[in-house]
Amino acid sequence: MARDMEVEDNSAADGYADDVLPPLPDVQVLSSKMGKVDFPARVGAASNCFEGPGVRLQPQKCALGPAGVQACASETRATGFWRGCIEVDPKAERSPAAAAALLAPLLAGAVGLDVCGVFADTGLEAASLTFLPSVQEEEKSNLKAVEEELGVPTRISSFYLSGLPGQVISHAASLWLCPSREGAFEALLRLRPLVHVPANRESRFSILRDGPLGPMKEVWREVAIAEFPRLARVMVSGDSAAGTLAVNTRDRYLVEEEDEMLVINAWQREGEEAPAPSTDALSLEQLLWCDVLRALSETTPCAEAAVPAARLRIHDEGLARKEELLDKPKEASEDDAPRLSSLAFLRQYAERAVLEDEVLPRLGSLVRVFSAELAAADESAPALTAMKAPKAKSIDDLFLDDADFRKPSSFATGFSDVPGEKDADPLQGHELTSVLLISETSGFMLAFHCLQAFDPCAI
Repeated sequence: MARDMEVEDNSAADGYADDVLPPLPDVQVLSSKMGKVDFPARVGAASNCFEGPGVRLQPQKCALGPAGVQACASETRATGFWRGCIEVDPKAERSPAAAAALLAPLLAGAVGLDVCGVFADTGLEAASLTFLPSVQEEEKSNLKAVEEELGVPTRISSFYLSGLPGQVISHAASLWLCPSREGAFEALLRLRPLVHVPANRESRFSILRDGPLGPMKEVWREVAIAEFPRLARVMVSGDSAAGTLAVNTRDRYLVEEEDEMLVINAWQREGEEAPAPSTDALSLEQLLWCDVLRALSETTPCAEAAVPAARLRIHDEGLARKEELLDKPKEASEDDAPRLSSLAFLRQYAERAVLEDEVLPRLGSLVRVFSAELAAADESAPALTAMKAPKAKSIDDLFLDDADFRKPSSFATGFSDVPGEKDADPLQGHELTSVLLISETSGFMLAFHCLQAFDPCAI
């Protein structure tokens, strides 16, 4: 007892209370440069904002939905709402369409290509994106909530995002604009991820096409090429060159071109009683674009490499009659030249009897003709951010000499430390010629795809 009282007396003598500790001296901690970790800044595609010349949009929670989030570890695709201001150049046209055109290129990276289950590159050129005036009923139903959010009851313009003809993009993007002052617009942007492929990877798609009484939803499925035995022989015959059925033996060259790959696909509309897949709908042009992707993925160059989906271009060449499919017309105008050229290519691989027996009975007497080709490669196309983390090609990639184990690996985060790193284009030095025949009346589509390798020394 006496000893405890002695301790208390000593603490009081030192001038400190029982519940108060003496202040710590100032200590300067010097950290080594080797201990610093430079994590990538959230700018550009990894930022939650959309910023550019005259454009600044920030995440905004509203009555229509949550605040926008760019692709990250917790959210694999950009989704939500953004709000901000878009200022148009005084020298340019000060219209809502001009303001929307300033925002569209900034969405590349957050919005990419949906390759519909095909191993393909999701990169999308910024110039491919454009906003078009919206006339959909869904956008009209949201107009009241947008008016309350922007605080302007009138003069609101609505737009939706679109790619090049036939391209399937990963998001549905809606944009609402209202003028705030001269040359400036209040903007509200919504991004909604889309799903076009069923979870079981079944070759069935929901198709939305315009009808006389409004939009009609249909289901199209892929038809086995075995239902067309003579066409299947042209495609899979290994003992003869492509076009054997259409070209006589005496008309062939002594040396045939070996590096020529032919793929034939067919699609058919199902009945009204068929259950529709629980996915977002495509247009018929987008179905053709997906078919070209599938065909390229079956060729040798893309057997172990991603298909460069951004290079595909779909062209509508108009209507063709039954007679034009079988024979070249005697008279034709210059406007008909692309369509007639595509049909002439088709007749090189399928002779008249094959078309009459296996193709025309399903197509009918009037069809729409489309063509597809590969555009020039564009190295500036940004990939869809964080859609899928890159995969290591070998175990050596995980233990590189310059690997920094103090920060997360790019194989886990989806962000590469090497700017602009992309795989080589597998179709460099190849030429694609596709002819696609579709009949909306009978609900049938037939596609011929020919991929040829050309000699660069012959150019």
